[in-house]
Amino acid sequence: MRILVIEDETHTANRLCDLLTQYDDTIRIAAILESNEAAIHWFRTHKMPDLVFQDIELTDGNCFQIFDRVEVTAPIIFTTAYSNYALRSFALNSIDYIVKPYGPEDIARALRKLERLKGAFRPPEKEMLRAALSPNTIRNRLLIKLGDQYRSVNTGEIAYFKSESRLTTAYTFSGEKHIVDPSVNKLAQELDASVFFQVNRKFILNISAIGSIKQWFSNRLKLTLNVGERENIIVSRDRVKYFKAWLDQ
Repeated sequence: MRILVIEDETHTANRLCDLLTQYDDTIRIAAILESNEAAIHWFRTHKMPDLVFQDIELTDGNCFQIFDRVEVTAPIIFTTAYSNYALRSFALNSIDYIVKPYGPEDIARALRKLERLKGAFRPPEKEMLRAALSPNTIRNRLLIKLGDQYRSVNTGEIAYFKSESRLTTAYTFSGEKHIVDPSVNKLAQELDASVFFQVNRKFILNISAIGSIKQWFSNRLKLTLNVGERENIIVSRDRVKYFKAWLDQ
């Protein structure tokens, strides 16, 4: 299988190629491209690959301009450091998507999906693809059950979400805590990515709840909150780069 990688971060591109060949040593990387212009030129001058791994935001803009200027008939797996795109609702036969940082299990899942869909693939319609690559509708409220009553809580009131014993709890700045239905992983896809960040598998933090940030062992970061939680919160090593970028955006 020939795979084209379109990714502007050299380290990420190299890691992706390693993960692909670890999954299947018969995979061949057709090329690694860092910009929309390079991708457009490549598609115009080369045979279509069997699969494309496509980063959404490149140094010269959103990748939709590629599909606006050339016809891409290969299956596409989109990658992004942010979750505020509508790709999760675009689960057609034609694409999948992975949120960075990703690991071997994410690559395996996407490639297994491709295997299942062989013979059923069809390229996405351009307008549907445009919608999928547009910022997603952001969740602004959560429905909370209080006994036999319900209450709608604005997400801006929530300092952090914590996953524990298969339950997700929302902790507010005012000191309340409520069990909510969505999982931490689902919330990470739906919340405003400029306000909330999933620092590890257990916690999603509101930027306003972060008190201090310190360097920690193995290139990780240790956080303390200015509300509620007393335990130290560790930013996973594979998320540190994106966490720093989030703080600086």
